[in-house]
Amino acid sequence: MDRAKEVRNEEKRKRSAQIDGEIEAILAGEEELIPSSGFLASVMERVQQEASAPAPIPFPWKRAVPGILLAVGVFGGGMVELIQTGPPAVSLPEFALPKMPVGLADSFEQAGWVALALGVSLLCWLLSRRLAGRGGLL
Repeated sequence: MDRAKEVRNEEKRKRSAQIDGEIEAILAGEEELIPSSGFLASVMERVQQEASAPAPIPFPWKRAVPGILLAVGVFGGGMVELIQTGPPAVSLPEFALPKMPVGLADSFEQAGWVALALGVSLLCWLLSRRLAGRGGLL
């Protein structure tokens, strides 16, 4: 059995050497690849253009954060309303959603409207100040 293994290994080595010889013959017959005349210059020119390009514009987080906070507040308020006035057919355990007293819920609702009015007033004031600042009035 060892003799059969040795014969197979010898055949594999011969076949591998034969394939290597064929590959060498194919590669030796091909001509050497030489880049075209202006290739290096065009590559270096492109590298210099990329190096001299200005940095990308950063994301305007100062302008995006208020909008994100407003969206979170709106969706959060919507979820609170949905939970408070949800369908009566859904029965949840007492520990899942604590019930707020009616008076406290009304005061939260009023405080929400006041906060919304203050926010809209602030946005209007900032917009008018920005517009007036461009005109040189402020």
